[in-house]
Amino acid sequence: MSPTHHRLRRRPVRALGLLVAAAALLTLPMVASATPPTVETFHTEGVGIFAGPCPNGVTLTAYNIEDVRITTFYDAQGNPVRVVTKVDDSGTVTNPVTGQTVENPAHYIDVIDLVSGTDYVAGLLYKATVPGVGVVFHDAGRIIIDVEGNVTFEAGPKDVFDNDIAHPIRAAFCKALT
Repeated sequence: MSPTHHRLRRRPVRALGLLVAAAALLTLPMVASATPPTVETFHTEGVGIFAGPCPNGVTLTAYNIEDVRITTFYDAQGNPVRVVTKVDDSGTVTNPVTGQTVENPAHYIDVIDLVSGTDYVAGLLYKATVPGVGVVFHDAGRIIIDVEGNVTFEAGPKDVFDNDIAHPIRAAFCKALT
């Protein structure tokens, strides 16, 4: 068989393959297109007072570099149905009297289901590491909160979240730094 004859013989097979593939695509169910998600991003950084004075009168300062990405998802009618917030924060908290500083990173995702009203938070919300001591407190893991504000699921250590004292975040940092 000549090389030309062989190439011509394969063309109908390729054409038949393309027709079969096109027909298969036409049989797929049509999906209603939803409104595409919207995305907002924020970058902030700066120094400020950290949540008021400690019991001994020292007012801690905080320095944060924070990147936030908020994605809103919509249904086919264009109604918002879910908001996903991703936070990456590399902060520090400092005792201005002693100069002692602790890292205060946060890396978490917060998913709010606007239909059911539930709020799902997962990741590292708080962590303080004192040099020479190690991690003195942290909140990490997952929390699911229902529409009425009740915790329906919790996993991971929650030194701040599961604390009944007033201003638990400030109290934990005051204890670590004063």
